Amino acid sequence: RAYIFLPNGTYDLGETVLTTISGNNISLIGESMDKTIIVNKPEIEGIGVTATILNTGKNLYIQDLTLQNAYDYYNAKDAGRAICLQDKGTRTICKNVRMLSYQDTYYSNNNSGQYYFENAEIHGIVDFICGGGDAFFNKCNLVLEAGKAAYITAPYTNGSNYGYVF
Repeated sequence: RAYIFLPNGTYDLGETVLTTISGNNISLIGESMDKTIIVNKPEIEGIGVTATILNTGKNLYIQDLTLQNAYDYYNAKDAGRAICLQDKGTRTICKNVRMLSYQDTYYSNNNSGQYYFENAEIHGIVDFICGGGDAFFNKCNLVLEAGKAAYITAPYTNGSNYGYVF
């Protein structure tokens, strides 16, 4: 396992999207969920093209940090889909992770993937937890942001055993 430790601070990726974690058995650990922030602000919107982080590996472990997609949702010409974590991998664990966005905040993009969240905080407005695979959310806070609130989840359950479990 490779460990990457991020001290408190804001890691501004600018307009960069799809910052990819492609290796297996990687741990991305922040100093604190409140003060270790990885943020991007894409100029475009879209479910497959805006993610702050794109995971394509197996056994990714993320702990004690905030992922933020700061796309300008309220002034968006289109739907405003802006992903914090697009997960094409499997066996991902997120512990004490906050995700801040509006639509499609977390996208499990592997119909046979397995995902586990513990003490996470996921913010959004429109189906902000979406995708396929089996995802277990243990002691997580789901926060509906102010505005044109709609559905919390949009699971795709073909190929999964359990879907999203809260």
